[in-house]
Amino acid sequence: MKKLAVTLCIAGALSMASCDENARLAKALPGAWAGTPENITDNTAVTATIIETLVISENQEAVPKNSYGGTVTVTGMLSATTQVLPNSGIQEPVGLSVSAKSDIKGTWTVIDDDEVAVVLDPSTLTVTVDPEAVTLNNGMMTETRSPNLESIKMSFAKSISDGIRQALVTRYSIVRHLDDVKIKGPLLKFEIGKRDYVFTRQGERQ
Repeated sequence: MKKLAVTLCIAGALSMASCDENARLAKALPGAWAGTPENITDNTAVTATIIETLVISENQEAVPKNSYGGTVTVTGMLSATTQVLPNSGIQEPVGLSVSAKSDIKGTWTVIDDDEVAVVLDPSTLTVTVDPEAVTLNNGMMTETRSPNLESIKMSFAKSISDGIRQALVTRYSIVRHLDDVKIKGPLLKFEIGKRDYVFTRQGERQ
């Protein structure tokens, strides 16, 4: 009986220590964290890069009872380039550049002292192209000499936007866990799969 009591005491102490570590991580995570540029396309037709910002907020109502967690919004600043070919209604190849912004929302829950479960809702994903940042690049051609370029560039921008959306759906569908989560000063480090990520805190803690 005495051994059982000791075992229960040890188990209780370990459980409390684990809860304390989970609470400590949950307290440190909230805030805005900016990442570094990443390529999100795997083809040669379109080159797209993204810089993501994680806005992490504590919200106990968004996670299971007796858990630590809240909501997260992933905002991406994107740039993409492609080449419009002559058979697209123009006389010679023209480079097309697009800037866009993406957002997706979800929840996070601390499940261990260095592991966070993340659920991103694909129905919240938005991709918005900046119409003022759609440019055509060709030193041998001007839009005055080829007036149809202006009329077609937005349709090609829409096509690129659709491609970006599909790439992001694939990217975010594999996000399930942040493993080996560490916060050291202004840096947030974690792994998704076998890939390492580093984010930097922006501004004051929320």
